[in-house]
Amino acid sequence: MSPRSALAMGMLFAPLMVGCRGNQEPAQSSPGLVSQARLGVFYGGQVQERQEIPRHAEAKRQAQGFRIVLARPLEHDVRISWEVEMPGSREGGVQSLKQTKLGESTLRAGQRQLDQLVELEPSDPLGLWNVRVMVGQELVIDRAWHVFDPRARRRALEDEN
Repeated sequence: MSPRSALAMGMLFAPLMVGCRGNQEPAQSSPGLVSQARLGVFYGGQVQERQEIPRHAEAKRQAQGFRIVLARPLEHDVRISWEVEMPGSREGGVQSLKQTKLGESTLRAGQRQLDQLVELEPSDPLGLWNVRVMVGQELVIDRAWHVFDPRARRRALEDEN
């Protein structure tokens, strides 16, 4: 691999490697509030953390999102907000500015866990997405996902063979 190719690959995957750490540890500045913050695909009661997420034409085919687990039940309500940053659309070979989906919810007093879906629409762009989740004022997830089209990937693999 040429040095230029190695640099390009490093620039492509560096956000994934940096982003992976953000969902595995609780926020350090609010000790004890969040015991776990995970981003991935909901499967069999678990959250399977993934670096790549397929965008299926059928929205109900898979459920992905994040899970916040608290160390103890809340004594008061806490606001949770999230931001999903996606690549802009590509029209006529030109990439537009990034798009952002925002959301918020409230963890109610006594609650210990929140599962929040992050839905992928068939029209959502492919590429590198970033998901940030705040519990109160604390950033608990800041992680990249690569969203891909599984049919296009399958065709590309078949063409190689």
